[in-house]
Amino acid sequence: MTIHNIFRELNISEQCARYHVVLWACPHFLFIIMGIVIICAILGTFIAAERYATPEITLIVVPGVTAVLFALSHIIIRSFEQMAEAARAKAEFVSIASHQLRSPLTSVKWQLEVLLEEKNYLPEVREQLEMINNQNDVMLRLVNDLLAVSRIDNDQLSLTLKPLSIADLTADIVTAYRDAATKSEITLAIEDIPSDLPLTMGDAIYTRWVVQNLVDNAIRYSYPGTTATISLRKEKKYVRWSITNKGISIPYEDQGRIFEKFFRARTSIKWQTEGSGLGLYVAKAIVTGAGGSMGFTSAEDKHTTFWFTLPITPKKTLLHADSTKTDSSQVPSKVTKRDVTI
Repeated sequence: MTIHNIFRELNISEQCARYHVVLWACPHFLFIIMGIVIICAILGTFIAAERYATPEITLIVVPGVTAVLFALSHIIIRSFEQMAEAARAKAEFVSIASHQLRSPLTSVKWQLEVLLEEKNYLPEVREQLEMINNQNDVMLRLVNDLLAVSRIDNDQLSLTLKPLSIADLTADIVTAYRDAATKSEITLAIEDIPSDLPLTMGDAIYTRWVVQNLVDNAIRYSYPGTTATISLRKEKKYVRWSITNKGISIPYEDQGRIFEKFFRARTSIKWQTEGSGLGLYVAKAIVTGAGGSMGFTSAEDKHTTFWFTLPITPKKTLLHADSTKTDSSQVPSKVTKRDVTI
């Protein structure tokens, strides 16, 4: 082992980052803690034995206690190391599998869309093609979610923050979701947007993904015949985006976990069997990474509101950028449901 490798092994923060674990679960940090515990135990045992026992007993007890503590510490640290290594291997597998699955699924998606452009199909044939296309979209979204989670867990989520018109982006997405909302008997509405609403700092592609996810959830979990209303307003140094719908509520006991990875509220599972429990986890990571915050309010048999904030573009940034090119032109002019790839 070279000197460089020795210093690298002693670098606790680097080793914790390698295993993608917090400090208290890092094997190298635990090694130091166990070392301190062993030293204290040895000193305590020696002092007690010296005071209450003969020298012969002290010579037997101290090495015995030391050996037991070293054995226990080795077992504990090795177990944590294996767990951390397994977690790292799992994350790498998910990342590789997601990359490998996304390409063929995307290819199938474009081929199906080409086939669906044909007008001369029998109704039952078109129905089957649309069903295949919908299921492919579900699979593609799951793969994209897993890939995003892998990037977040590995601290590889790279955001390109530029001035962005959240109002234009929202209007574009609402237009794309009109048909889906109509089929579910839901009305999508946008409250009057202030004419002086400032541009925000955000990644155009990822911000679009966040808005799409929240709009999609509002449609999925609203009662038929109700309205999902989107609101935008300025709050100090931020722009606040929110969507309010009337549908199934989030139980109070589940509210503290709603942004956890793979978590779904019990009511949502009963209402919609489909879902991975990843969307809100990814959305919050994106918003937080852009310097904003995200939250929600939900009361039983009343309205549920999900919201997020993004920082307003500083004046210095606007002076160095062409604002006419930093709004919704940063993203595709028209996308359909579940089209965003991240």
